[in-house]
This record gives sequence, C-alpha cells and structure tokens, in this order.
Amino acid sequence: MIYCAVVFDRIPGHSETIAGLRAAQDSDRVSHAWLFSGPDGVGKRNVALAFAQRLNCKHRSEQPNQDACGTCRTCRQLNDGRHPDLVTLSRDGQFIKIAQVREAMKSLRFAPIDAAYRVILIQDADRLHEAAANALLKTLEEPAPRNIFLLLTSRPAAVLATIRSRCQQVRFRSLTRATVTEWLMSEHSLSQADAEDVAGVAGGSLTAAQLAMDDAAVSLREEWIGYVTELPRANPTRLLELAERLGANKTGIPNVLDILRLIFRDAMLRSVHVQSEKLTFRAKGEFLSHLQPTSAVSALRYIDDADNALHRNINPRMLAEHLIFGLRHSMRNGRYR
Repeated sequence: MIYCAVVFDRIPGHSETIAGLRAAQDSDRVSHAWLFSGPDGVGKRNVALAFAQRLNCKHRSEQPNQDACGTCRTCRQLNDGRHPDLVTLSRDGQFIKIAQVREAMKSLRFAPIDAAYRVILIQDADRLHEAAANALLKTLEEPAPRNIFLLLTSRPAAVLATIRSRCQQVRFRSLTRATVTEWLMSEHSLSQADAEDVAGVAGGSLTAAQLAMDDAAVSLREEWIGYVTELPRANPTRLLELAERLGANKTGIPNVLDILRLIFRDAMLRSVHVQSEKLTFRAKGEFLSHLQPTSAVSALRYIDDADNALHRNINPRMLAEHLIFGLRHSMRNGRYR
C-alpha cells in the first residue's frame, strides 16, 4: 500500500476555504501570515499541513495548478511533522513562551533547506505569552522571504490584535453532521446508524467524534440512556443508587451531564415535532416522545444547575442526588401528554 499524506482532497468539509487557499497560491497571492480560526477538532491543522504540502510538493512543477501529490518525500515529511523546513510551536505548559519563539526565529535568517517555503506552524496561537507574542510580532512586521506563518486558534479574539491585523484570516466552521457521518463510515467503517449517533454527539468536530467512538464512551451513553428510561418509575432506593453511581466519580460527572443534556434536548425537540434529522439520538429516545416541552425544559435546568454546582465545588454526592431526583420530578410532574 502506497503511503499518502492528508492532501486537500482527502480532508472532509471546508471546500470553500480550501478553494480560497488554492486560488491564493495559483494566483501568486500567498500571504506571509495566515490565521486559521474556528472550533476545536474541525481540521484546521490538517488544512494547514495540506497547504504546506501544496506550497512545497516537488511534483507540482509539472502540473502547477494541481494539488500536492501526497506521496513524494516532501509531502510525507510535512504531513508527519518531520520536514526540516517545518517549524512547529505549541504550548509548553499553559503558554507558548518567548524562548520558544526566539529559538524558532533563529532559522528564519537562512533560506529554507529543502523546500520552496519554510512553514512556521503555531498551534493554540491564543496561548502565546505576551512577551512571546510581541517577539513574534516583530518578525511578522518584517517578514523574511520564503517564510509562511500559519497560526491556528479556536479563540481568535484572544490573539494579540496587532498579530491578527498582520495575518490573512481564514475562518473555519463546525462540520455538518452529514460530513462527519460520511467520514466515520468511510474512515472507521461504522454503520450508518452508529455513525449518525456518533456524529450527533460530536457537534461538528472530528476529534470529538473519535473520542465518542471509544468503547467506554459508547457504554456510558447506552448506560445513561437506559437509566433515564427508569426514572419515571424508579423507587427512592433505585434513585439513590443512581445518584451514588453518578457521584462516585466527580471527574466523570461532566461527561454524564453532556449525555443527559443531549437526551433532554432531543426530548424537547420531539415535543414540538422537530424533524428527526435534527435529533442527536435519532434511533433512540422514543420513550421521551410524549414529554411536554415544559418538562424537558425543567430537566435541562436541573442539568445546568448541576453543572454550575460542579464548578462551585459542591459535594458530588449531594449534587448527584439533587440532579437525579430533580429529573424524576420533571418527568413525573403531570407533564406527560
């Protein structure tokens, strides 16, 4: 099997963004600095590396308006992050520090070793320490030729304004559910039903989709969907058992809250007859199909209360009991149609 890097035509979604990058290169309008901003996990880094390959692919000299080949040594090394003309900066602890920026800028005094352009890839550009950001700004103000900066962030407003002003800004959106579903089916061989469920949970992020495919994550979703079905009929002893199970692992509570929020969001949408393609769990949740909107909203408020309490360091067992009994109250309080 021939190794192939992740080139533009293998990246799910972002067709307009990719078309713009192709057009910029083909018309010789490549800025020396780009800021790729958008939600986490949607493919900004893959697009950046594919752009770096297209800028430097050795085989494009024969067909200059084509994408990178993905198989030459340059493409493979850039894709793997080990090309001598690829400089990568990422957080050291909480921040990207000034020493990292200074060390990276040393190589910019010289021409690229093997590529047409040296690419400086800065991940989490919003986490540049103030001193590091100012050091980078000096370089962006007087860029050396044949150096391309690609800054990635999910928080563009947190990037120094003077850095933003010197970058060509490219905004990424969350991927559509259909795009994530297709990717899961083709790349991970999931059935369409399973892929749609995972894509619904992922919220337009490939990274979140990969995490949602984990066996433990799947089991947790199935487990709590099952528990929710019990709530209207559960006796106090069973409710306390569920609360104990939830409160026993404080670090796992946010994951359960996310699942519950999606379950009752589906219930609220079903109650107002929203089309099934808008639901997270399309093939599940029929047991909540007769829940009144006010009941679903009440349940969502209990979930938000639990989330807020978690950040105030409330005892997790008390938090869990309040949540479980609150959800049961919402579901049983005479609000079924």
